[in-house]
Amino acid sequence: MTNDTVATSLKDLPGTSVDEALVIDEATTQWQGEFDVIVVGLGAAGVTAALEAKESGANVAFIDRFEGGGTTARSGSVIYAGGGTVLQKRLGVEDDADSMFRYLRNEVQEAVTPETLQQFCDDSADSFSWLTSNGIQYSGALFPKKTSYPVHGNSLYYSGNELAHAEEARPAPRGHLADGIKSFTAFGPAFIAPLIKSALKKGVVPIRKTRVSRLLVNEAGDVVGVEAQQVQGNALTLFQHKFWSTLASYSQIYYAPAAKGFRLKLALIEKKSCKTVRYRAKGGVVLATGGYILNKEMTEKYLPKYKRAMKLGTTGDVGSGMALGVSAGGIAERLSTATAWRFINPPVDWPKAALVNLKGERYVNEALYGATIGTKMMEENNGEAVLILDKKLYDDSVANLNLKNSRFVTWAQAKGAVRMARTAETLDVLAAKCKIDPQQLAKTVEQYNTAARGESADVLGKKQEDMRELTTGPFYAINMSVGKGDITSVISLGGLRVCEGTGAVLNADGKSINGLFAAGRTAIGVASNAYVSGLSIADGVFSGRRAGKYAVKRAKGEEFTGDQRTPMALKSSSKSDASVSELAGCDS
Repeated sequence: MTNDTVATSLKDLPGTSVDEALVIDEATTQWQGEFDVIVVGLGAAGVTAALEAKESGANVAFIDRFEGGGTTARSGSVIYAGGGTVLQKRLGVEDDADSMFRYLRNEVQEAVTPETLQQFCDDSADSFSWLTSNGIQYSGALFPKKTSYPVHGNSLYYSGNELAHAEEARPAPRGHLADGIKSFTAFGPAFIAPLIKSALKKGVVPIRKTRVSRLLVNEAGDVVGVEAQQVQGNALTLFQHKFWSTLASYSQIYYAPAAKGFRLKLALIEKKSCKTVRYRAKGGVVLATGGYILNKEMTEKYLPKYKRAMKLGTTGDVGSGMALGVSAGGIAERLSTATAWRFINPPVDWPKAALVNLKGERYVNEALYGATIGTKMMEENNGEAVLILDKKLYDDSVANLNLKNSRFVTWAQAKGAVRMARTAETLDVLAAKCKIDPQQLAKTVEQYNTAARGESADVLGKKQEDMRELTTGPFYAINMSVGKGDITSVISLGGLRVCEGTGAVLNADGKSINGLFAAGRTAIGVASNAYVSGLSIADGVFSGRRAGKYAVKRAKGEEFTGDQRTPMALKSSSKSDASVSELAGCDS
């Protein structure tokens, strides 16, 4: 891991508006409230941390700069779950934790230890049941075909690369889609809204319109509370803050330039009406503010290759949680890791075509999940992706592009891409129209057709049944490069280094920072290497519950050294064997 992907001080995390941690005297500090556990941020990780802590008997508050929900409320409300969930069993799907683990280890790689990934898989079915006990419902059917997002009325589908890696693990559909997403869209608060409702009903104290600006620590360096900027004023001021924040979140998806203007109005309200407040956390502070994809300074510094992609996030995704952790001695890493989504399904026939860059070269198995395709497109191919089809495949794909196989939003995007398609009687003329190297394109299509006929194995591992020969003119090119044809979204995957057994934030020596935990995209976790639909939310639930559980243990004065686990980053570091052994317990 290179130094430019690691942050050890606030200067490495510009644009977060976070101050250095402040040493205070707990006895003389004037607190606006005292709690066992304070959760900062209320997306999937934050709400599950708050719920877990509350159910463990703690006095819990959540602090959110806005109304709660975060980017989870703008997601597709999909959670990646398996190992035999209630929904899988109801729909006749066989799955087990071992199959889930053997598949996911190829996606997760060394983001977390094998032991942590195994625990994630072992806990998945029970965690899913816990979510349903807190109000989330799943009443739909199984969508058996590969798609980017199932049509309305379905609650379970193949949301990753399971079908493409069937030889490594028995494939099973693990994308669980919560009830509540409307038929014409593909995002919304269906997953997060019931959880927030449950948390409030169980007594979690909401502190909204409040931005945590720094951590408060005692002389020993233990985190004991937070300092925040709280919007105060009359009903009109509070309404305007909610109005502009909501508008900014929605418009970020549809028209990002407008969202910038709305965020400026929001910032002006906060500048005029905020008051400094302090809240004490006896057991711990859980940082769960999401990633940093809407922090322009950080994305330019760490993710320059993704500059042209649409930043998928809400106003709070500026890396503030990471900065808070670093201010108290933590380390943020994998900051140059991101995922971009370039879906080419639906229509179902498009993945049978050949996807090339402007050199005329294929670079990915087109049958893989959209984030696998999109990340390779952005990281290694300058954001270039052109889908090459012949007459037969093009006609079949257009015929299959309908609302029976796709939601309105994905149908509309695909129809727009079709309208922009270029066509020519020969591949040479088509290459000239698209500014693709004609000789290399001809060679690529020849190799592709050979594999499609079964005369040789595909160099990118694509199965013969997932391929179609491209032989009949006219030929078609659909430009799916970033900014063309369809939306290419991107989120950041880096975060704070945490103890994988407890969720405690670790310092440079691998020691737990007392009283500080992190979860979700604020922390390194299961989804910090690669993304499949629902994995980030699943990791948020897993890590959020973990952090909430151990923050309560600390509030109660319970010891939990035996539950600690060294992150893979430390196990694979260049430190001597002796020093790594000392870190094995993430000792506090």
